[in-house]
Amino acid sequence: MSLKIVDMTGDGIWPEMSREIRENLIDPNFDVDWLVHDISVPTRDKTNDTALSAAIADLKEHKAGVKGPTITPTKEQTAEMGLSQQLKSPNGIIRSAVEGAVILRTPLTADNLPKNAHQMYGVTTARQAVGGIYGAPNFEVPGQGKLKVVFEAEDGTEQIMSSRDVDQGVALITTESDQAIRNFAHATLQQGLSLNKSVAFASKSTILPAYDGRFIDILNDVYESEYKADFEEAGLEFRPDDLIDAVVSKIPQGKFNDWIIAVKNYDGDVMSDQVAGESLSLGMMDSTLVSADGTLLADPPHGTAPDLERFWHEEGKLVANPTAHIFAYAEALRHKAELEGQHDLAEKAVLLKEATLDTISNGKMTGDLSHYIGAKPLTGQEFIKEVANTFDAKLNNHIRFGRDADMGGADPGMHIH
Repeated sequence: MSLKIVDMTGDGIWPEMSREIRENLIDPNFDVDWLVHDISVPTRDKTNDTALSAAIADLKEHKAGVKGPTITPTKEQTAEMGLSQQLKSPNGIIRSAVEGAVILRTPLTADNLPKNAHQMYGVTTARQAVGGIYGAPNFEVPGQGKLKVVFEAEDGTEQIMSSRDVDQGVALITTESDQAIRNFAHATLQQGLSLNKSVAFASKSTILPAYDGRFIDILNDVYESEYKADFEEAGLEFRPDDLIDAVVSKIPQGKFNDWIIAVKNYDGDVMSDQVAGESLSLGMMDSTLVSADGTLLADPPHGTAPDLERFWHEEGKLVANPTAHIFAYAEALRHKAELEGQHDLAEKAVLLKEATLDTISNGKMTGDLSHYIGAKPLTGQEFIKEVANTFDAKLNNHIRFGRDADMGGADPGMHIH
């Protein structure tokens, strides 16, 4: 049975990279019915963003998708590109529409590449996808006085929640709903079981006992009532109340290897880049958006690399590193296969991840990595073909040992690091 997977192709050279990956790595080895949607800036503008709406509708129905790098145009870019409107970030729109609860990012490493934190590996950051300071009211305080936060109930009654003396400066108000925190808890703990990783929630509850304490209480309640037995059976831990500064100091020491570190939205925005930098770069990062209902959208976390476009237009060469993009396709495949109960295909998707990193370990890589070891730089197209050869060899090795009928030897939910 064909797997129906949404493919949101983005801006710059990345639609071409998507085509290369589908045609050379996916289509020869997997039966996929691709639901391709062009969500590039020109198409979003031309269709008054119905292109993005259609892609989201398919994602909500089929619960598995890939998204290529996209541009969120600035005011200046809007004018330069002759757009009729300044478009909002597609990421924010997608997260809201599918009730995205958590963004998971894991560094990708190969044996022959350096790491800035040599003892660290397999750390997955689980960033709350909505809430916190993103979209929060923030404003200037005009002068000395008193700032009050007033809650007005639906029946019109009012209650002063906070009152403090202030001077001229700035203020910020953030809110979280219990349901959003609960969705974050479910999505994170589900991924702990799927990836076979213990989970720790890192916050500053000593400073924010009500705000961060609410996260801890809900996470603990969801764990105790719905996930504790499965975690214990799998030999996994859950720690709901780690201090974030202690966690940050221990990550590069290798004390959270193969753990999921769950964090609030802003904390996760910073920590995921920190972990990427301690590993190598955002170009070597596995990234997925997950909803509490099991919807998953995989996307490479790097940008569109506009400085590399001229090589495509002038020479027909894709010189960007497609590793994170290949992982996005593989993760969407793995997730959809799991949803459909096709465990052999889920493991094949994991083998594709292995093949990608094995190719790099064998000295075949694009220019952004090759200078680390003095290897010959490959174009994106050349690298994809090398991955295809490695993948074929891995599949043939499985068949040789009689595992083509039931490829159940590896955990289809594991992440490669």
